[in-house]
Amino acid sequence: MQRAKLPIQAANIPHAWSKPPAGTIKCNVDAASFNNNSIMGYGICFRDSSGSFMFGKSDYLYSSTTILEAETIGLLEAIKMAILDGMTAVFFVTDCKTLVDALATNSNPPNEFGDLISQCRSLLLTSPDFVVSHIRRQANSVAHNISVLVDPIRH
Repeated sequence: MQRAKLPIQAANIPHAWSKPPAGTIKCNVDAASFNNNSIMGYGICFRDSSGSFMFGKSDYLYSSTTILEAETIGLLEAIKMAILDGMTAVFFVTDCKTLVDALATNSNPPNEFGDLISQCRSLLLTSPDFVVSHIRRQANSVAHNISVLVDPIRH
């Protein structure tokens, strides 16, 4: 039995945010930690091929979630949002290389992160025109800024 190839890109990594190709959407995802890592937040930002903001989301979790798990939860939520909105040709980007690398492998760690990776993979396989790739932190500042907006300690 041959496994479907997941759409993962490891192309040149830009230093600054760039528009996606015409007719596509780019979704930046990032996570942040608060209160000595007892609270994790994530931010999601969808933009069209002209670079215009479409919509975004921020949320936080009170738990012992790791920053890696928070990044993965953010990506999972972004994929679900894109599917529910009927989007096609979406480039999901994150500055978490470990997450992108884990999606590109055929194995899952036997922990919460592995469960989240499995869920992301399943959704990505249903949407073959969705692509996940790594970007530098400098090119992900909008998603990062959205992720820190949810800091429950300041509210």
